[in-house]
Amino acid sequence: MRSGRIAVAVVALVMIAGCSSDDGTAGSATGGPGEGEQVEVPGVRVTGDSAALSPDGTRVAVPCDGRLCVWSTADGSLEDGWDAGGVVAWSAAGLLATDRTYGGTVAVQVLDPGTGEAVAGADAYESEVVEDGPGDGLRDLAFSADGETLAGVGADGVVRLWPVADPLAVVEVDPEGDAPVAVAFEPDGSRVAIASSDAPVAVHDARTGEALGSLGGAPQGDVAWSPDGARIATASFALDDEAATTIWDAESLEVEATLPRPAYRLAFAPDSTALVLSEKEQTDVLVWTWADDDLRTLSGATDVPRAVLVAPDGTRIFAVSPRDGVLSWDVSGGDVTTFDQPEE
Repeated sequence: MRSGRIAVAVVALVMIAGCSSDDGTAGSATGGPGEGEQVEVPGVRVTGDSAALSPDGTRVAVPCDGRLCVWSTADGSLEDGWDAGGVVAWSAAGLLATDRTYGGTVAVQVLDPGTGEAVAGADAYESEVVEDGPGDGLRDLAFSADGETLAGVGADGVVRLWPVADPLAVVEVDPEGDAPVAVAFEPDGSRVAIASSDAPVAVHDARTGEALGSLGGAPQGDVAWSPDGARIATASFALDDEAATTIWDAESLEVEATLPRPAYRLAFAPDSTALVLSEKEQTDVLVWTWADDDLRTLSGATDVPRAVLVAPDGTRIFAVSPRDGVLSWDVSGGDVTTFDQPEE
């Protein structure tokens, strides 16, 4: 673990949780939104790698062409579009976090989920690539279940853990590999699992950053921790015959079940009995109940889905593909619902 270096912009991350400036107005975040050029790909409406549901499940946020698009999950209508970055996380306390790159600096920003206004932010690291270019921003964002810690996976190879109440106490974690891509908190907030494209998944203390163990095996492209804390799911980074989706015991860090399918993104059902996954190079979303080795298919996407989410009450499953946008299914299956597309 390296010593932390963080610059807090105007206000601490805790502001959005209820504090305000002396005149009652929120401060502005680090950097100006919308700076830099965005690369647009014809036919691609959203960035499919990241998505987040509001705590009550009534809204879903997805990065889309340099903005953060927010939909109603009730009818699929597009409600808002705010300047934002390429990743998003939504905490149980209502915090909405994203990243921005400005002037060669990558920063995390906190937005008011009602207005999209930036109310806080913190610089993370200096980018060594073209501003707003591919790969310079954060690769993943995740809040702990209690909303007290925000984790950011940097393209610089560092995972940062920002305490919301005291962001100056940031902990920087150097995982085993040089290319971390995803992070997941244990539900009680005591540990984090870090997936890297060049190393096995590592488990670290979420307060100190100390390495506690490794899941072993091949490098993984995604990681998820079950809501009951008992299991960790990983998605192999490979596409060859060794590619697999794996369920691990969270205490022993031993393999519990394996599905020989190459997953792209993972999400546990709220009751922790099933795993939802998008499969690489396939348009179907899969629901895997590993205890009885049951595999169900959700069809209807025309483009390969990436990010997957499960409603807090477990009744609906959501997926995001770059060209289809946001898709939704009843958890029992049935026809797909396609949400409104953002304007090109």
